[in-house]
Amino acid sequence: MKKPINIIAYTDGSATVSGKNKGAGGFGTYFPKHLDQKPKAYSLGFKNSKTGRMEISALYYAIASMPKIYPEKVLLTVYSDSEYVVKSFTENRLVKWIKNGWRNTSGEVKNKDLWEALVIELNSKKYLSLEMIHIRSHQVEKEKDPTKKAELLKSPHIIGNLVADSLADYKRHIELKESDKIIL
Repeated sequence: MKKPINIIAYTDGSATVSGKNKGAGGFGTYFPKHLDQKPKAYSLGFKNSKTGRMEISALYYAIASMPKIYPEKVLLTVYSDSEYVVKSFTENRLVKWIKNGWRNTSGEVKNKDLWEALVIELNSKKYLSLEMIHIRSHQVEKEKDPTKKAELLKSPHIIGNLVADSLADYKRHIELKESDKIIL
């Protein structure tokens, strides 16, 4: 059996949220090499959102950027600093939510609309497998030792995370979209 093509993506989302109130937000999705072997990046900003919604949106766009049909198997490996998003896959939370009618121990699953859109998009690409890996956020900014900081910057995963993080900054957009809903 032929080994699948491995495509790596880095995703991040952010929002200026105060308590339960929504704020301006954005997401970033970065591919060092997409299927065409060229780098690709996706980023949008929104007037009213929350960080969790932006993190899910970043993953949605990573999946949506893949073609509907592809002649070979593809493994999409996504590095995200969102434990919420990563654990939804690695701990099978998403599977449990679907099985339980989009309910968890707290009631209805938050961001159900985005999760549903993501599942539809993922299921529409039969050639695609998804692997989620958690990466610690803001490692470079938090590191005080210049030698350790320089060492961190040698890692392609740290660089990828930094690119996704900068893409997720809503302030980089001239115009912010009104709604963070994904239209199917």
